[in-house]
Amino acid sequence: MKQLENNNTAYDVKMGDGSVGVVQCKHGGSTNHAYLWGSLTGDSSEYVLIDSFTTDALKELVLPRYLLISNSPTSASGTVNAATKVYVDETR
Repeated sequence: MKQLENNNTAYDVKMGDGSVGVVQCKHGGSTNHAYLWGSLTGDSSEYVLIDSFTTDALKELVLPRYLLISNSPTSASGTVNAATKVYVDETR
C-alpha cells in the first residue's frame, strides 16, 4: 500500500496501465478535500480527474500509469491539506 503525496508528486503505478487498485481516503475535515487525477503519459497537461473525495471513502478503480492528488476539481496542481490522506493498493 502506498500513501499518495499531498504535494502533487505523481505516483508511478507499479503494475502498469489497466491494473486495478483499491483507493482509500481518510478525509481530514470539512474543507480538506482531495481530488484524484490520472494520466497515461505523466505529462502535466494530460492529467484527467478520476474521482473526488469529500468524505472518508474506499473505492475500487482501474488505475492509469500515473496518479496524483490535488485540492482542486479543476486543476491537477494544488497541495492537499496534510490532514487528508489518500492511499492506493494495487491488486491487478
